Amino acid sequence: MYRLLELLISVLLVVALFVTVGLFLPGDRVFQHSIETNYPPRMVYDLMNGFKRFPEWYPLRAKDPSIQFSVSGEERGVGAKLYYTSENEKVGSGSFEIVDNLDPERIEYKIQSPAMGENKRAVVEIESQGKTTLITWTYTVDYGWDLLGRYAGLYVNRTVGDDVKLALGHVAGLLATMPRFDYTTVDIAHEEVEPQNMLFSKQKAKRNITAVEEAMVKAIEDLRKALAANKLEAAGPVRLITTNFGGEFYEFDVAIPFNLPEDPSFIDPAEEAAKRAEAHAEAVAKAEAAGEPVPQAPAEPEPTPLPLLAGLQLPDTVQQGVTYGGKVVTTTYQGHPAALPLLRDQLRAYAATHGHQVHDRAFEEYLTDITETAAEDAEFKIYWPIR
Repeated sequence: MYRLLELLISVLLVVALFVTVGLFLPGDRVFQHSIETNYPPRMVYDLMNGFKRFPEWYPLRAKDPSIQFSVSGEERGVGAKLYYTSENEKVGSGSFEIVDNLDPERIEYKIQSPAMGENKRAVVEIESQGKTTLITWTYTVDYGWDLLGRYAGLYVNRTVGDDVKLALGHVAGLLATMPRFDYTTVDIAHEEVEPQNMLFSKQKAKRNITAVEEAMVKAIEDLRKALAANKLEAAGPVRLITTNFGGEFYEFDVAIPFNLPEDPSFIDPAEEAAKRAEAHAEAVAKAEAAGEPVPQAPAEPEPTPLPLLAGLQLPDTVQQGVTYGGKVVTTTYQGHPAALPLLRDQLRAYAATHGHQVHDRAFEEYLTDITETAAEDAEFKIYWPIR
């Protein structure tokens, strides 16, 4: 009986001590972690001010590769919300919602998670420090009178803090995979462009303005002659389509879209495929008869969204094709064409931070005539296709 009484008193003393200490523990917790990057604040802000690339930098997927994400509300900024669901008990289900921001200095997330505590908030502050950018993540959580929560708060800098450290490291690592170009001063828009029939000329020139301009002028002359010879009407400005912006040489296409004639004659893709197969069969038979290596079948061309015209009379320097059709990021520019490579890179950087993948080839429309406009007065619209 005395032993039982002693045990009961011991338990009561432990409970009393637990409650007393718990009452003196803080009812909320705050911690901060920071990291530096050499990427501009604008790129950091745009990467973290939406949830398209969130699964790549916040380490939830590392804990559960099969975790499910979904988003709702606004695409970016205040009102954007991400939900996650995991069958892993250590991860559970929760959400991140952007509830406040100050472009491009601050983002505030409201967090719901299985971890103890209420009113969870994360404030990300982005501060330019000259050549570097400081990213600071401040996490706050309220435990109120939840004594177990107050004790859990003693370890929040490890439980939640370790995730935050990883997240910031992943942000810096993800930025390092992107082209580092500050696009703050560029007005960038999203558009959808329609495919058009075009005549184009492949060019390769030394990578200097004079050589590129000379190649363009000659190509434009050939294209306009071909349009006139085939009684076709231009349907838009001259385009420069970049193929390879190399170290010494620049490879590109010069193109002019055109309207279809009133009675167009189209190339039948099936008929063209049959002709290619027949030509390959003849080449194989000829090679076998001569005891020579059998030629490989030619690669099938990429399908075009528009049929091609048959019967066009084109010089060797001009080909028929179809312009890109689909989603793009785009901007306009007035000034010397030497700035065009930088603008292309700024569009690439913008696409990366906003969760878009660039593909195909960047292109520019020359809104002024290259032969009649001074270089510094030229006007352009620059496009980069995105997925």
